[in-house]
Parts: sequence; structure tokens; C-alpha cells
Amino acid sequence: MVATTGKLIKKVIGKRIQFQSISKNFIHACQLGELKQHSTTDTEVVLTYLIHIRWVTNIFTSTLVFNIT
Repeated sequence: MVATTGKLIKKVIGKRIQFQSISKNFIHACQLGELKQHSTTDTEVVLTYLIHIRWVTNIFTSTLVFNIT
């Protein structure tokens, strides 16, 4: 029971910190990883949009993607 209560408290505090961080603009708008209501699809859409904008203006674009776990 103690472990379950600890996990519940951790989850509630984590959600509250994330909410406060987003509402107070502590997290940059381009930060999408590990945030609620942001998915891999959102990241792909943003990346595709940025690449297309660069193509229209004849600017060469490179992307480096890595995941640190």
C-alpha cells in the first residue's frame, strides 16, 4: 500500500509541475518530448513544416535526430 501511495503522489506532483511549467511559459514551445497532449506526430508535423518553409526560400536544411535514454 505504501508503494502504491508513493507512486500516486509522484504522478500527481509530476502532472502539477508540468502544468505549472507550461502555464508559466517555462518550457519552450518547440519542446514536445514527454509532454502531455504532444505526440510523435506533432513533432513530425512541426519538422515537416519547417523543412517545407526552408525549401520555398531555397535554403538547404539538415536534421540531426537522436534519442538519449
